[in-house]
Amino acid sequence: MSQVRAALVKLQALFGLIGLVALTPLLVSAAILSRLIAKLCCCSPPKSIEGEVAVVTGAGHGLGRAISLELAKKGCHIAVVDINLSGAENTVKQIQETYNVRAKAYKANVTSHKEIVELNSKVVGDLGPVTVLINNAGVMLHRNSLDPEPADVQLMIDVNLTSHFWTKFVFLPPMKALRRGFIVTISSLAGIFPLPYSAAYTASKAGTLAHMRALQMELQLEKQKDIHVTTVLPTFLRTNDEITELTKTIGINNLYPLITGEEVAQRVVSGMMRGEHEITLPGLASVLYRLLYLLPSDWQLRMILLLSDNQFKRFCEVRLRS
Repeated sequence: MSQVRAALVKLQALFGLIGLVALTPLLVSAAILSRLIAKLCCCSPPKSIEGEVAVVTGAGHGLGRAISLELAKKGCHIAVVDINLSGAENTVKQIQETYNVRAKAYKANVTSHKEIVELNSKVVGDLGPVTVLINNAGVMLHRNSLDPEPADVQLMIDVNLTSHFWTKFVFLPPMKALRRGFIVTISSLAGIFPLPYSAAYTASKAGTLAHMRALQMELQLEKQKDIHVTTVLPTFLRTNDEITELTKTIGINNLYPLITGEEVAQRVVSGMMRGEHEITLPGLASVLYRLLYLLPSDWQLRMILLLSDNQFKRFCEVRLRS
């Protein structure tokens, strides 16, 4: 009897798959049409974030600083968080020189749940309840890329992935109580297009994408429609001298020019305010990865290697020389 039931369940799953395949062209057409209408008619006007309190991690430099400045431009009060306090203070100085909002620097290690709890208490006391969370802190270590140290692997996982659980555990419950908020996570296109010899980085960024997709589903099930979750998937950015030099050396900028932190910040904040679920940078990557994922897994691998084989070989050569 159990074998018959198992066979029926498999048959039901097969019919469901056939139905989905048959409906796919219609669903794709409907999705494209809805996006076009939204673009042309501005059906999703951005929400105002003036007067809200934002926590931005890794905000002492680079993209985190650019996002902090862009949020301040929109009227947000900013808690500038970084393990490097002097960098955070420099960001605060730039905010206060330009925008009429409150901003304060906080030193915190995002890999520590205890420090995130303490951070929340300080920010609420200084600026008010947090309703905008920008998970920007991240590391991409290149020491011994071909044979990484266990400590480096653990650090990338802790900063790039585990820390997002700690910030969610601490900052999300008050947002639920207020029934409003924004959570933005800076992932990477590496979470979709794997980077060989950067497995820890790739895995941690893929993990953040899956984490935020699960959170989006949870919030919909809980009918928290005014808490918006946005995952950002950028290519390499022109915000770090070491990364910029590396991409030039191996020729990644020949595939697509590096994007500035200011460009990304503007796109991130505007997309967040419109409630977009995922933002790929460049936008062309959104189409590319959806087309790629229609192929069998072995073809996906072949296509990625075909597009970037020379860059990966140069990366190995550079690492072996260093």
